[in-house]
Amino acid sequence: MESKYWDLAAKQLEGKTTPAEQEELHRWLAANPAHHAQYQTQQRLWQLTAPASAIEVDTDAAWQKVRAGIRTEKQQQTKVIPLFRSIWRVAASVALLIGLAWLIQYYCFPYFGMEVAEAGKVQRLVVLPDSSRVWLNKRSKLIYAADFDETTRTVQLEGEAFFDVQRDTLRPFIIKTEEAQIKVLGTSFNIRAYPEEEQVELAVATGKVALTAEEGTAAAIVTPGYAANLNRKNNVIKKQKISGENAWAWQSGRLQFKDRPLKEVLMDLERYYGVRLQLQNASLGDCRFTGNFQKTELQEALAVLTATLQLAYKEINNQTYILTGPGC
Repeated sequence: MESKYWDLAAKQLEGKTTPAEQEELHRWLAANPAHHAQYQTQQRLWQLTAPASAIEVDTDAAWQKVRAGIRTEKQQQTKVIPLFRSIWRVAASVALLIGLAWLIQYYCFPYFGMEVAEAGKVQRLVVLPDSSRVWLNKRSKLIYAADFDETTRTVQLEGEAFFDVQRDTLRPFIIKTEEAQIKVLGTSFNIRAYPEEEQVELAVATGKVALTAEEGTAAAIVTPGYAANLNRKNNVIKKQKISGENAWAWQSGRLQFKDRPLKEVLMDLERYYGVRLQLQNASLGDCRFTGNFQKTELQEALAVLTATLQLAYKEINNQTYILTGPGC
C-alpha cells in the first residue's frame, strides 16, 4: 500500500494529524474493507512497540554542571547528544516494523482479516450474514469483512456473480469492483467484472441499482429489463435494453429467444457455453430464431438451432464451431 497512508496512520496514532489529514485517512479507510484491516494491523504493532516514556531531566542542575566543566577544562570539548535523537531512533524503528508488516500482509496476505469465498471450476452459492444470497460464477471471488452486517454491507467482487439482496433501507448494499461501485437497497441483478475483460457489465432483474465509476463522474441508475456497461479504458457508461434473462443464464441455466437475429443468439450461446460460434456467411446473422433451452448440452442446442433454420454446423475443435447453409 502507498507509504502516504502509512505516514498518515502513524501521525494519527501519535495524535498529530490535522483535520484535513484525519478526513483523508477516514476516506481511505472507508473506501475498502482491506484498508481497515491493514490499519488495525498497524495499530496493534504500534501498541506492541510503543516507545518508552521520555526521561525527565533537571535542566537547571545540568546547566550548572556544564558551566563548571567549561571553567575547569576550557580546552576540552564536550559533545552533547540531544535526547530527541534517541526517541527518533525508536520511532524510526517502529515505522520500519509497520512498513515491513504492511508489505508482508499486502503481498502474502492481501485479504488478512477478511472473509473470502471463491468459485474455482464450479459455480458456488454464498449466503451472507444478512441472508443476502450470491451465486458466484466460475473463476470468481467475493470478499467481505467479518463484521459485514453490523454497520455496513460492503463486498468486493472479482469475476461474475448474481446477487439477491435482502432489503435494508438503513444499510445500503455496496459492491466494489476494480473500476466500479454498485449500490442497492434490496434487489436482484447480475454483475460481470472479470479483470481481463474490457467492460464491467450490470444487468438488473428486479429493483433499482446505481452504478458509478471509481474514476471520474460516470454514473447510471439501472432498472429491470436494462443493463449498463462501464468501459474500463474511458470510464464511459452505456445503458441498453435487454430481452429475457439471458444475461444471467449461467446462474438460471435457462436461455430464451423470441424472434431474435441469429448473430445475437450466437453471442448469448458463446457466453453461456464458453465457445466460439462463427458464420460462414455473414448474411446468416439476420435469420430470426425463436426457442428456449433449459440446461441444454451444447450439441443439442446446436442441433435444434440448425434444424430450425435449415443450417448445418461443423466442429473445428472443442472450442470453435462454424455454421453453414444457404440462408433464410
